[in-house]
Amino acid sequence: MEGTLGVESTVGVGSKCWCELPTAEAHQFSVDRVGTGMYVKPQRHRGEGQHRLLYIEENPANIRLAEQLIAQCSDIILITAVNGIRGLELARAALPTVILMDIHLSGMSGIEGLKILRHDPLNWRIPVVALSDNAMPRDIERGLELGVFRYLTKPIKVEQFMETLDEALEFAGRQAEPVI
Repeated sequence: MEGTLGVESTVGVGSKCWCELPTAEAHQFSVDRVGTGMYVKPQRHRGEGQHRLLYIEENPANIRLAEQLIAQCSDIILITAVNGIRGLELARAALPTVILMDIHLSGMSGIEGLKILRHDPLNWRIPVVALSDNAMPRDIERGLELGVFRYLTKPIKVEQFMETLDEALEFAGRQAEPVI
């Protein structure tokens, strides 16, 4: 992370420890440097802003990365929420096409948020893509059992992320089609 760790200690007096890290602004994310290169989204979806994508995430760096990826998609409007409670409010107000949700949110976990969404008559059909640092098989299985559409692990793999987003948008489109 290009930082510095330091310790000063004096017997009988105490210790002083420090950590210096550069700010996020000093290291801007670039889609060109993520994964194997720039991802060009297939033009399956047409129309300006026809899909709303709600991303519930506390980490500003992850939000910026998602903004850069979604900027390639003229048919998607990105809506962000920095905590689970605000995310659920926006889900009811905006009725997004797809929801991306970090599993580790303060105040309300993504799992709790998912349970609430699955019992909400306005949002229960919206595909939710879970994003998490937890890559343990039991965590992934639990998320899938609770009804996430897909469970992606961080750091985000650009191609996998964009393919999953395409699949979720297609799935949401099929859910919205009237049954004849």
